[in-house]
Amino acid sequence: MNVFDIVITIVLVFGFVRGLIKGFFVEIASLIALIGGVYGAIHFSDYAASYLKESVSWSEKQISLAAFALTFIVIIVLVSLAGKLLTKLADFAALGIINKILGGVFGFLKYALILSVFFIFFQKMNKTISFVKQETLDESLLYGPIKSIVPAIIPSIDLENQPLKTEGLDKLLEEI
Repeated sequence: MNVFDIVITIVLVFGFVRGLIKGFFVEIASLIALIGGVYGAIHFSDYAASYLKESVSWSEKQISLAAFALTFIVIIVLVSLAGKLLTKLADFAALGIINKILGGVFGFLKYALILSVFFIFFQKMNKTISFVKQETLDESLLYGPIKSIVPAIIPSIDLENQPLKTEGLDKLLEEI
């Protein structure tokens, strides 16, 4: 176990503890709120934009941006409130401890998934600019298994073999 494993462990334990504290319903609601907020804002912000066009005298660009943000925030707030309501119902039905344990498991898994996506991009960046020695990553007990989560869940997404576009990064490094 090296320093990289310790950092990964700290992040995963943080996800577990955060899930324990918030509970399953709030954790799942936060994930659904984020995904649903983006989806809803993309597909339904036109309704908010039509309302804003009648109410304010902004440019088309400002209205589109405000409508997207407004739709996103409304969806997140509504789904988060639903998650908190379900948590209250679970506590009332004496399912509080189950809600907390499942929240911890879900929080752990959510952070493992986030780390997996991060590690895929980190590996590409690490080949361009060496942040961590490859031997350190190879010796890590957790790096490989965590990094392989996203490709195992969604094999059609081949982030591993996609080229990393570094034109902007190369230009920035030349200026430094």
